[in-house]
Amino acid sequence: MSLADAASSPRTASASAKPTSVRWVICALLFFAATINYIDRNVLAVLKAPLTTEFGWTNTEFGYINFFFQVAYMVGMLASGWLIDRIGTRRGLAIAICLWSIAAMLHAEAPEIGSAVQGAFGSLGLTMSASVAGFALCRVLLGLGEAAIFPGAVRSIAEWFPQKERALATGLFNAGTNIGALLTPIIVPIILFRYGWYWAFFGTGAVGFLWLGVWLWQYKSPRQHAGVNAAELALIESDPPDSAAFKVPGLLLAGIVAAVCFVSGTVAATFFGARLMAVSFFVGGLIVAIILNPRRQVWAYAVAKFMTDPVWWLYLTWLPDFLLKVHKVDIKGAMLPLATIYLIADFGSVAGGYVSSKLIQKGYTVNAARKITMLIFALSVTPIVFAAQATSLWTSVLLVSVAAAGHQAWSANVYTLVSDMFPRRAVGSVIGFGGMMGACGGAIMQIAVGVWLDASGNNYVPIFVAAGTLYLLALGVVHLLVPKMTPAQLELPAPGKEGMA
Repeated sequence: MSLADAASSPRTASASAKPTSVRWVICALLFFAATINYIDRNVLAVLKAPLTTEFGWTNTEFGYINFFFQVAYMVGMLASGWLIDRIGTRRGLAIAICLWSIAAMLHAEAPEIGSAVQGAFGSLGLTMSASVAGFALCRVLLGLGEAAIFPGAVRSIAEWFPQKERALATGLFNAGTNIGALLTPIIVPIILFRYGWYWAFFGTGAVGFLWLGVWLWQYKSPRQHAGVNAAELALIESDPPDSAAFKVPGLLLAGIVAAVCFVSGTVAATFFGARLMAVSFFVGGLIVAIILNPRRQVWAYAVAKFMTDPVWWLYLTWLPDFLLKVHKVDIKGAMLPLATIYLIADFGSVAGGYVSSKLIQKGYTVNAARKITMLIFALSVTPIVFAAQATSLWTSVLLVSVAAAGHQAWSANVYTLVSDMFPRRAVGSVIGFGGMMGACGGAIMQIAVGVWLDASGNNYVPIFVAAGTLYLLALGVVHLLVPKMTPAQLELPAPGKEGMA
C-alpha cells in the first residue's frame, strides 16, 4: 500500500475483510528513521583517518570524543523514554530528529566551536585540544537527539503491531540501522573527495528534515488513522488489552543514579586516575539503582543491553580503524568491506524477528521462542574471537559480518522482551532505561578500547575475544532473572500523571 492509499482509505470494511497494511507503512517510516540515524552517527567513524591526520588525534582522544557521545546517548535514552511515554511517539520522534539533524550539521563547524568551548572543558579538569573539545560537544548534542529512536520506535511497534508480529516488525525497523551503516562508508568518501569533510557532515545531517515532513503527515495512532480499516484495527488490537497499571516506580530515579555514578566513575578513572573511586561509583550506583527499581524484568533487559550493546558500538566506531591498522585498508578500500559487513548484518536483523515469530506460530511459548532464538544467534557471534588473528582481509570481514548479523538478530529479540513483559504505555520508559545501561557499557568500552590500542600498539585480539563471549553470558543472566518471562506487576499512576512512567 502506498502512503497516499494508506492516508485515503476509509475505515468501512468489516473486521472479516482483508486487513489494510498501514502498520507496515509505519514500520517503513521507522526503518528510514533508523537509516538516517545511523548515517549521522557513523560519519565520524568513517572520517577518522583524515580527521586524525588533520588534527593529530591519538586513539585515546578519538575514544574521548566517542565517550562524550555515549554519555549523552545514555542521558538521552533515559530522558527520551520518559518524554515519549509522556507526549507520545509522533511528537517525541519529531523533536528528536530535529535535534540530532542540527547536531549532525554542526559537526562541520566543530573546530571553530571547540575554540569557544575548550576553556569550559578545561575548567572541569578535562584538558583537550580545541578540535577534540568541538567534536566532543557536537557528539553530546547528537547523542541526546539520536537516543530517542529506539524508545520511540519500539513503543510505536507496540502500538501498531500484535504480539505475534512484533519481533518481525522490530527486525525490519532495526534493519535500517544496518542500511545506514552500510551506506555511510559509500556516501561519505564520495562527498569527502569531491567536496571535503565539512560537507560530508553538513549534507548527511540535512537529510533528517526530509523524513520529518513525511512523519508529521503520516503518523497517527491506529484508531485515528484514516487508512486503517476495521480488519487491520482488529488485528492490531487482537492481544488482551493492557491492564490500567503502567507506572514503573523508581525507574527514572534508578536511571539517574546509575547514569551519574557510571559516568562519574569512568571520568574519575580516565581523566584523574582514581581507579578505586571509580569502582566505588560503579558498585554503589548499581546497588542503589537495584534498590530503587528491583523488578527483575527491567534488569533482565538492562543487563542484556549493558553487556552486548558495547560490541555493536565497537563495530560502528572502530571497524574502519581495525581495517586500516590490521589490514592496511584506507578509506577508499574500506568501502566494500564495510558495506559487506552491514549488508550481511541486515539479513540477521530480519532473521532474528522471523525466527522467533515463526516459533510462536508453531506453538512455542513466547518465552521459549525468544530465548531459543537468542541462543542461536549468541552462538553465531562466537567465531569473531578469531577475527583479529586472521591474515586474510576477507576472512576477517566474513567473521565480523556473521557476528554483526548475530548481534542484530539478538537485538531484535532483546527489544521485543520489553513489549512481551510490560504494558504498552510503559515500553518507552523501560526501553530508555535499558538503552541508558547499554550506553553506559558503550561509554566504558570507548575509553577502554582507545587507551588499550595506544598502549598495546593496536592489538585487537583481546577486544574481539571479549566481543565473542559476552552474548552467551548475557543470555545466562537474562534467563536467571526471568526464567518464565512473567509480565511485570506495575502500579497505577497517580491521578493526573497518567503519562509518567
